[in-house]
Amino acid sequence: MNERSASQTAAVETTGKTAADIQTWLVNYLANLLEIEPNKVKVSTQFERYGLDSAAVVGLSGDLEEWLGLELDPTLLYDYPTIETLSKHLAEECAKT
Repeated sequence: MNERSASQTAAVETTGKTAADIQTWLVNYLANLLEIEPNKVKVSTQFERYGLDSAAVVGLSGDLEEWLGLELDPTLLYDYPTIETLSKHLAEECAKT
């Protein structure tokens, strides 16, 4: 049986989104945006390495905000510069709501 941490359980109860869910969404979003296969998106690579301009970052933040149902600061991708760190942070934020 797979045990979940308290924060993962809380995230599921409030938004239904775990760090793994958020990570998968971000990988697929970037793959679609960059027109590459999802397996080419590395969760430990910084967003800036994918060549995202400010408009793309704002668009990603807005779409992610809508998907999560949370208000997000568009600069969040600069504070948490990889899919891995952003996913963990957002799962923790989901757990607080």
